[in-house]
Amino acid sequence: MLADRIANALKSHSPRTISGVGYKPAAVLIPIQEKKDGDYLVLTQRADHLNHHSGQIAFPGGRVDDSDADEMDAALRESHEEIGIHPRDVRVLGRLDQIDAAYGYRVTPFVGVIPAQYDFRLNPAETAAVCSVPIAALLEPANFVVNDYLSPRGQPSYHFYVNGWDVWGVTARILVQFLELVYDFKVKRP
Repeated sequence: MLADRIANALKSHSPRTISGVGYKPAAVLIPIQEKKDGDYLVLTQRADHLNHHSGQIAFPGGRVDDSDADEMDAALRESHEEIGIHPRDVRVLGRLDQIDAAYGYRVTPFVGVIPAQYDFRLNPAETAAVCSVPIAALLEPANFVVNDYLSPRGQPSYHFYVNGWDVWGVTARILVQFLELVYDFKVKRP
């Protein structure tokens, strides 16, 4: 069963935590669906009119608000606000390493399983599109590129090309870690 495989992989991993002052906490949910024809994960396209990361492909999530109990609560709240995934429909299996992102954010990614069929409800104020992407497509070598360009933080630039989308930046870095842990994905790093 997919959920058991993911949970076991996450239990064997000690997630890295970023410490230090000045980071603004944020969190995302990596929604996973187990369908008859394979495993899928849910990605969104951010609305074009947003001030930060407009039009980019991302996992549902965002800034941790004062009303959130913790990062996981924020990831679940944001997923509900952005694409209508109700927190009661998510079985959270664990988390990945925290990642530093643009604009001083520290992003905590959580992995959760949602029902195979889901009636997503897009909030047009935040989200332009949502897509369940086959994980098999992400694992295809032709759909993944490591650019020679290094970010200002000295990290390689990863790109996944799926659904006509270029998935890059923090989302691609999170994807690489998830695929390495659960699907034995290998990246030839520069």
